[in-house]
Amino acid sequence: MTTRLARRVALLLALGAVPAAARAQGSLAAQGFGYPTGQLSTRALGTGGGLSEFDQTSPLNPAAISYFRRAQLTVQYDPEFRRVSSAGGSQNATIPRFPVISVGIPAGSRFSVGISASTYLDRTFTTTFPSTAQIGDESVAATESIESRGAITDVRAGIGYAAASWLRVGVAGHVLTGENRLVSGRLFADTSQFGSVSDSSTLDYSGAAVSAGVELSPVRGLSVAGSVRRGLDLRVQRNDTTLRDGTAPDRIGVGVRFDRVTGASFAASYARTTWTRMNGLGSSALEVRDAPEFMVGVEALGPRLGDVPTLFRLGGRDRTLPFGIGGGEVKERAYSGGAGVPFAGGRALFDLAVQRASRSLDGASSAVAGADARERAWTISIGLTVRP
Repeated sequence: MTTRLARRVALLLALGAVPAAARAQGSLAAQGFGYPTGQLSTRALGTGGGLSEFDQTSPLNPAAISYFRRAQLTVQYDPEFRRVSSAGGSQNATIPRFPVISVGIPAGSRFSVGISASTYLDRTFTTTFPSTAQIGDESVAATESIESRGAITDVRAGIGYAAASWLRVGVAGHVLTGENRLVSGRLFADTSQFGSVSDSSTLDYSGAAVSAGVELSPVRGLSVAGSVRRGLDLRVQRNDTTLRDGTAPDRIGVGVRFDRVTGASFAASYARTTWTRMNGLGSSALEVRDAPEFMVGVEALGPRLGDVPTLFRLGGRDRTLPFGIGGGEVKERAYSGGAGVPFAGGRALFDLAVQRASRSLDGASSAVAGADARERAWTISIGLTVRP
């Protein structure tokens, strides 16, 4: 029995099709290969992603690397507090994440170098459900559980160039790496006769991508930015054996920023990721969709704390998540707000953002278990930047 469970765990991981929302437990967001965090810094998250194409700490547009005019280190912690509900019940979970760590270094008067590690797809969830096992002539009641821990991480190194006051460009290379560890267990109701069963399996991911970006300021107070990422090979391995070969997703993003209002920046961005390029990593049971997202936000100067100016941010994001179930799409709508406070004479910056997200499974057949599931999540993002 243990061997069969281990094989099933490995197969589910290899196919990328663990039905996390098939019961009231689990997660809508963590279907397939995981939840796309968006690779947003605390600052960008506070604006709903509206500033994502202009933010040097968010590893999306390499042209924004040129904004690193002082050496800086940024670390970020984003715990998510999630509640999944359906007719079958509800479950709470806390998901700790360190989604972005970045370093920026100026290299001359016009060039800057940026290195970052960010969460690309987070696959953390726990699901439990009742089951029965046939042991000899007896049908035995049990509780079955599947737990996943791990993520695919995007490690990026790039260079940005401020070609003129109105033009910034940049290029970057990406290494995709990480692992997923899946633990499957079965606890029998009659513990006096049957012991519990548990098995685990770990898969490793490796791949690459390249990206390029540009930012233009054609007139005073108006900036337009865009970036493209081209996915290269992406592999799934287990015990140094390649299970599946595929391709990392492509991404295109565009953004507009309006700075004509004194003390405020208004921004809107659109991005589309071709997640269907990952189809080679999964089976036909894996439902993958190319996912658009719309983001809008504002960053404005707030009251001064002594001699220190504060920043306030508001924003919203609407997007489709890449992995569905039962013919349905997982939709996410999120609203956020935050603040930034410099301290230590401008050598450090504390950022805080709070996001409220709602997720639902739209278009799934009513016969699919979990089709009525709803997910609500609070994310508290804490960012600390140090500038020596």
